[in-house]
Amino acid sequence: MATGQRQCWSALAAALVGLVAPVARAADEIRPGAYCPLPEPGEKPQCLEPAQREYGEFFGAVDGGELGDAQTARLETDLAAGAEGANAYLALSSLAYGYYRLAQRAAATPGEDPEVVARLERWNALLARAYQVSPDDAPYRDAVRVAALDIQERSPSVKLRCLDAEGEAAACDSTEAVLRALGRERDETGVRGVLGRLLDRLFGARDS
Repeated sequence: MATGQRQCWSALAAALVGLVAPVARAADEIRPGAYCPLPEPGEKPQCLEPAQREYGEFFGAVDGGELGDAQTARLETDLAAGAEGANAYLALSSLAYGYYRLAQRAAATPGEDPEVVARLERWNALLARAYQVSPDDAPYRDAVRVAALDIQERSPSVKLRCLDAEGEAAACDSTEAVLRALGRERDETGVRGVLGRLLDRLFGARDS
């Protein structure tokens, strides 16, 4: 594909992500409902500030390399509640950032820390649950999908265990299984379905 064509597709993909889900770019845009995308290397976007205020202990532990169950419990509970929770988008943005940082740490160390792998597997399950329990909130469901795509595209690959299309245990990378699970439940008709399928082609995230 020519350079001009690649640039055109990249611009289209960015525009479609903006259509499919609310994405925050400034600190005041994440309230009450927008996903804060993952930062560029060495940056922490302003739109994460409300999430940091809400889950300060979580962010401190993630950045300090000492993340444990005590620091993740409230965030995980809020994410599991899906769109019904008061902090749905804050929890989603926080977990995506935590996933990104843990994946970076796992990729930078020899071997794979079983605790990190287990936590990422649990977070994959939580992302899928947040989508499943929010059937009547299309913007939030789309935000969960964009977050999974964001993690898949931006995070270093980490080998995890997940279920394949037949429900059998299989190896997968990052949010690969989450994207398949979301795709199976996503409405395949109308504008959302068309955009979702186009995103799949652009990002290589196939549903099957």
